[in-house]
Amino acid sequence: MASLKIVTPVLITLLIVLFTFSEAREFVVGGHENSWSFPTSSDSLNGWAQKERFEVGDILFFAESDPLIDSVLEVTKDDYDKCYVSNPIKEHTDVNTKVELDRSGPFYFISNAVVSCEKGQKLTVVVLHKHPKPPPPPGHAASLAPLSSSQKGPAPSQAQPAPPPKNPAPSPAPLSQPPTAGAFGLRGGFVGIVVGIMSLIAEGRCELELWRYEKIINLS
Repeated sequence: MASLKIVTPVLITLLIVLFTFSEAREFVVGGHENSWSFPTSSDSLNGWAQKERFEVGDILFFAESDPLIDSVLEVTKDDYDKCYVSNPIKEHTDVNTKVELDRSGPFYFISNAVVSCEKGQKLTVVVLHKHPKPPPPPGHAASLAPLSSSQKGPAPSQAQPAPPPKNPAPSPAPLSQPPTAGAFGLRGGFVGIVVGIMSLIAEGRCELELWRYEKIINLS
């Protein structure tokens, strides 16, 4: 139970950090690589930006054909409206410039070429605060935590036997056992002795009668 109480808050914290600091998204300005350098109309880039949702940490990708001629300037709102290029907040002269949106609020970008800016090479982006996705409920995180040894059920081999019934049925009376072979042998021996004695008695009577019969003959 103690290990579960420790693991659950840690999992919830990791999930919050994971959803909060997700990987930044990258947007190609205008939707295509040539959209920044060759806008189709004076307001085509802003029309694209209004359809997107930008958050702090996202990245804008300006695909530039020639950064020496067509660099990207970050300017104020007034300079944006006038296409004024002499006092930029930041100037990006890298090939295929990437600008990180590091704060919330509006950003204003124009081309360093005034003529290109007046033709529509300018962009307004409104950046929102990053809202972390809600983490899963604590019950779900707790279900992912491994059970401690104290919470695990007993092993099948250690399961307790079921208690005996309160009123057990009486067991049937055992059947009488048949006489064993030793009892039959004892009885047979006794019968044999009796038969033998009777045979001797019968033979003795026969001899006695024969002796009497011979004595009667001799007297006559």
